[in-house]
Amino acid sequence: MPDSPDLRLSDRERDAIAARLREARAEGRLDVVEFERRIDVLLRSTTHGEVAALTHDLPDPPPEAVPWRRRAPRHVRAFVGSVGGLWGIWLVIWVTGGGVQGWWPLWVTVPWAIARFA
Repeated sequence: MPDSPDLRLSDRERDAIAARLREARAEGRLDVVEFERRIDVLLRSTTHGEVAALTHDLPDPPPEAVPWRRRAPRHVRAFVGSVGGLWGIWLVIWVTGGGVQGWWPLWVTVPWAIARFA
């Protein structure tokens, strides 16, 4: 919520509060009568101060999970994808009996890892 209770609610903020109330109802934190009362107050409210009491006794929602691709830097994703592809090719050749001479992906993996992450 913003600092000032006099700020007007946007449709997006109203929808977020309604979703939080629906989630609380689904979890059994609110009964049907209380849920309907709070939704009615929410729909008639125009400022943040008017809706502050609607969710004050509910736990904060859990933070949204961040997908792995957003957490890992681009160069890490490139390294893992490229080296993983090389090791996959080596594994297929080794399993099918293609006469692999040593672990040739190491000649790419080790120098690249040292240069990129050292």
